[in-house]
Amino acid sequence: MNPLLQGTEQTALPGRLNPIYLDGRTIPLQLPIAQQLGLRDGQIIQGAIELRGEVLQLMVNGQGFELPAGLRFRPGEQVWLRANRSAGGWTLKAVDRGASASASAPSVAASDDSAQPAVSRLLALSLRPPMSPTLLDLFAPAALRALLQSGASGELAAQVQRLQLSMRGLTPDGLQSAVLSSGFWLEALLGRSQMSPSPDAKSLLRKLIRALGDKEPAQVSQLKKAVDDIEAAQVESLAAQSRGELSFSMVLPFRDTNPVEIKFFRPPRRPGQERPPFSVDIHTHNDVLGEIWMKTSVSRAAHVDLMMWALKPSVVRLAQRHSDALAKRLALAGLTMDSFRIFNAARPSLPEGWAAAPGSVLDVIA
Repeated sequence: MNPLLQGTEQTALPGRLNPIYLDGRTIPLQLPIAQQLGLRDGQIIQGAIELRGEVLQLMVNGQGFELPAGLRFRPGEQVWLRANRSAGGWTLKAVDRGASASASAPSVAASDDSAQPAVSRLLALSLRPPMSPTLLDLFAPAALRALLQSGASGELAAQVQRLQLSMRGLTPDGLQSAVLSSGFWLEALLGRSQMSPSPDAKSLLRKLIRALGDKEPAQVSQLKKAVDDIEAAQVESLAAQSRGELSFSMVLPFRDTNPVEIKFFRPPRRPGQERPPFSVDIHTHNDVLGEIWMKTSVSRAAHVDLMMWALKPSVVRLAQRHSDALAKRLALAGLTMDSFRIFNAARPSLPEGWAAAPGSVLDVIA
């Protein structure tokens, strides 16, 4: 049993979903458990109610939590819960799945071929894991070339190729244009009666889906999942905005290297607090340098803190040798590099707004 929802294929499970009443109460969740489950603030998950002895427990991804007394749950019930993170810790609160469903998506058939309830696409997108590997796989240079050769017209192929950046010739203007063409802003522009200055990634992916039609079902399926990735990121950004956060993520394609996943984040401003730091997270898997993660935090009017994680010791040594040169290049751009911490390990699971204090040591091996 795996009640934690991982994607749209799990949004319509067999069994009745009954109304849930929490009377405003929440279920506390310990920080280590929340980290183990990989929860994000505002994420909606699915759980199940089980009777263990004489105690009702909520089961989420195989983990059992004792429920507070007085909640009207029944054994065998499936529940939808929203994870919330605050200064006091993590909590889970039940949400009404039926009330949140405003648009229907195709129903998912159970093993007995019985019809299942239609699922809100908006809810389905909110349940997708953050940035699945589909876009990263699709935007790999070799994979994208093969896709374009299989069914795209010359004009469509040229439009898609213009989305690709060049790592050797990367410029600030080119990067800005790629971010604006990621497909993330399409609906916002249309809502203002504006057109995108150039074809965006999501529109071109939909054109590829129409061009392939029924000829390449596997490729069409991958393209649809890629569109879902972009739209799930849009839904997550909207949920973050309601929490006072600035958060959006995307995948940028390159013609001469593997794609780069990039995320922008700024936590909500607290009462009496100055503007919180703005962070940019970058993740890629380079054929030569291996897997690399970067976190850049900008605060105090153009002061920069950098953290880098790399799996190859040679890459760590290379970054250390060139740290002074990086500081000088940032200075030329009007930025002051306060710190640059480099770790020979995979990036650990960290809260969104996490930043190590200057001079502190992060144990990445434990």
